[in-house]
Amino acid sequence: MAKLRTANSYTSNSLHEPVLLRKDEEDTIGVFTVPELFRQSCQTFAKLPALVWERPEQQDWITLSYEEYEQQVEQAARMLLHVGLEARSSLGILAFNCPEWFIAELGALRAGGVLAGIYPSNSAEACFHALETSEATVCVVDDDKQMAKLRSIKHRLPRLKAVIQLHGPYEAFVNQEQGYFSWQHLMALDTAQLQPELLRRESEVYANDCAMLVFTSGTVGMPKAVMLSHDSLVFETKVIGATLKNTVLGGERIVSYLPLSHIAAQVFDVLVALEHGGCVYFADKDALKGTLVRTFQKARPTRMFGVPRVFEKFQESLVAAEVKANPYSRFLLAKARDAVEQHQLATIAGEKISLYGQAKYYLALRLIRSIRQMLGLEQCKTFLTGAAPVSSELKHYFLGLDMPLGDIYGMSESGGAITLHENMTNLYSSGIPLVGIEVKIHEPDANGQGEIVTRGRHNFMGYLGQPLKTEEAIKPDGWMHSGDVGYMDEHGNLVICGRIKELIITAGGENIPPVHIEELIKEELPCVSNALLVGDHRKYLTILLSLKTKSDPNTGLPLDELRGDTIAWLKELGLNQTHLSQLLNIPADLQLPNDEKSLAAALDINAEPKLYEAIDAGIKRANLKAISSAQRVQKFALLPHEFSVPTGELGPTLKTRRNIVHAKYAPLIERLYK
Repeated sequence: MAKLRTANSYTSNSLHEPVLLRKDEEDTIGVFTVPELFRQSCQTFAKLPALVWERPEQQDWITLSYEEYEQQVEQAARMLLHVGLEARSSLGILAFNCPEWFIAELGALRAGGVLAGIYPSNSAEACFHALETSEATVCVVDDDKQMAKLRSIKHRLPRLKAVIQLHGPYEAFVNQEQGYFSWQHLMALDTAQLQPELLRRESEVYANDCAMLVFTSGTVGMPKAVMLSHDSLVFETKVIGATLKNTVLGGERIVSYLPLSHIAAQVFDVLVALEHGGCVYFADKDALKGTLVRTFQKARPTRMFGVPRVFEKFQESLVAAEVKANPYSRFLLAKARDAVEQHQLATIAGEKISLYGQAKYYLALRLIRSIRQMLGLEQCKTFLTGAAPVSSELKHYFLGLDMPLGDIYGMSESGGAITLHENMTNLYSSGIPLVGIEVKIHEPDANGQGEIVTRGRHNFMGYLGQPLKTEEAIKPDGWMHSGDVGYMDEHGNLVICGRIKELIITAGGENIPPVHIEELIKEELPCVSNALLVGDHRKYLTILLSLKTKSDPNTGLPLDELRGDTIAWLKELGLNQTHLSQLLNIPADLQLPNDEKSLAAALDINAEPKLYEAIDAGIKRANLKAISSAQRVQKFALLPHEFSVPTGELGPTLKTRRNIVHAKYAPLIERLYK
């Protein structure tokens, strides 16, 4: 067991205060710091590839072995000491995924620092909040655009001693003015004289110290800084690593593309990869705009984690390609997908599959395999998704591609995953809790539903500088309140119903989880991209709907052009429009992002009558599946564009920001209640 710093409490709100660990005698998972995990992996897998990335200018790929990885991290640790990283202060990283992020992070942890990841999409003011809150003394930035943000706020951050830019182009002040450096310049310095100081710093890193700050993507006010200890992160890594099936030590490959300022990417990309001696390939900045498949084709990953929107984008591309195929090919593919889906459903249900069923499945796979090869995912053994609700329709679609999507349930405050449903037994739950993690339902109602609470070594230390918020989240008995509503089924599977804050309480006093109703409607209406239920303190429920359109691959902004599957659905109604503006009779160019023009267009929508009738019929079909009459949707309104990050309806992790949508379309919502 690693040495622990003396602590007096299971919670902390300071980077200088360690915590007690909730480790009992039955807990056999060792206690380590992240640098200890890193060193062990580098020694075990020294000659194996650790990091792989592309150099577009040279049109080649660079591979770093674990031995070289360790050397680079040591050099980075000394470099950070050189520019002034203080012990128990933060290293802010404002960059897209790249090998330097990993190297800087692990270097900072070796030097006794704390990691504070910052979303690249953050405004300068949001960056200021993160750096001030995290007590940052050094910040690493991606490029000249991110450097410009830091230059505009650095004078307000007296503790911030250095800003280090990773990639060019560089402004003239970099490496000239005090406090501004390029990564390449610093990494080339001879810092050998700082080795004794580095070893001293590292000897003072304890497993119950804070290792990482994850800023919650809060919808109200500035994000809170979630403090995660070394032990919490390593515990999660060990538990997840042991849960994943058919692991090949030194043979796993993953692609890093989701934001490293998010806990999921930290656990899977950085830490679980270390645990397995895996090789991490880095996607480019345009990964979520369409280039991710190219990296997959190079890496041939063996594991994949993606938020639902990533899988939805895959589905959209595949459906669009299928529409263009000849009728015979579409017929064969549909039959093959159906055979694979039925086999998967039978496997999930634990049914015995006949020889005929197995033969049918393997024949169908010969057709399906080409799709997985096209995606670069034919060697992928695990497909995991989380961070937002996953529709039943999406799960069934990927079952037909022999890509079962297993749910992960967790949050920043739980240090990552609470459940991981890889060995799937159903499609409705997030699976059973991971080993060593306690989960129960707090004050369940008559249906067994209540707030999900969890306890164990995985839980966070507290919110930095916010003791009252910490006390609200973690109770004296150690149970951390998630803010999520759910229940446990008879097999011990955790079923998520929604967020407490998102629950709609009607004027009649009925509690309604919106996601379930939204998904029912989307299942009935394949043309719908976003559905947002409204009805808090109202007499009845209404819903806002956006139709599926294409998006700009460079900006992420919604376009006017309808997607192929939407056009096909409209043709079945006898409608031939190919653009949303034609269908809704609104301006083609809303000059997005422009809330004023979006609202004006929403209030002016005069859609084709056949469209209104089809949507109304779909909502009525969904209402037949409602649990009660109070959960039936009475009215709907169409929106003039899809939800997106640049237009503000989606946060950086692609979750819907409900309060933003409510505020943006308030007059439209009021019209539904007149």
